Amino acid sequence: MLVSLIAAMTPDLVIGKEDGGIPWNLPRDKQHFRDYTAGKWVLSGRTTYEEMSGWFQDRVPIILTRNPRYETESPAHRVAGTVSDAISLAKNNGAEELVVLGGSSVFEAAIPHARRLVITVVNKDYPGEVRFPDYREFYQWKTVHREFWQQDEENECDMTLKILDLE
Repeated sequence: MLVSLIAAMTPDLVIGKEDGGIPWNLPRDKQHFRDYTAGKWVLSGRTTYEEMSGWFQDRVPIILTRNPRYETESPAHRVAGTVSDAISLAKNNGAEELVVLGGSSVFEAAIPHARRLVITVVNKDYPGEVRFPDYREFYQWKTVHREFWQQDEENECDMTLKILDLE
């Protein structure tokens, strides 16, 4: 089973603000996120899961939490205590891919298991304290797809989509 991480980030790896949320509003990237994760099993931390309430209609979320009695917004949503448990749960239920959505501590725990990174580089500096792990420190990644999205009336900056696979 493929484990992938999906994130939008600045060139210096900023993915969010300490008080929650992301510092940009980029509809093109949101649509890409929805398209890529549609119909898939996804893994998120509890805070990210709660911030994304309502986004999971056609996805199967697993929430990474230390609380085994955590109440999800739907009985179809699952809970796991470790990334390995989440991978096993998805694999044992026939998932072909588990997409990790974040936050940063979940990315940090999951990156050793990842074989694909789906990264949108937001080509503008935004302030933020929450960062994606420096993926260049983990193994060797090969770019298998690159796509440039130009700034327009809805998207306030250029973006570059990169799909990286483990070499």
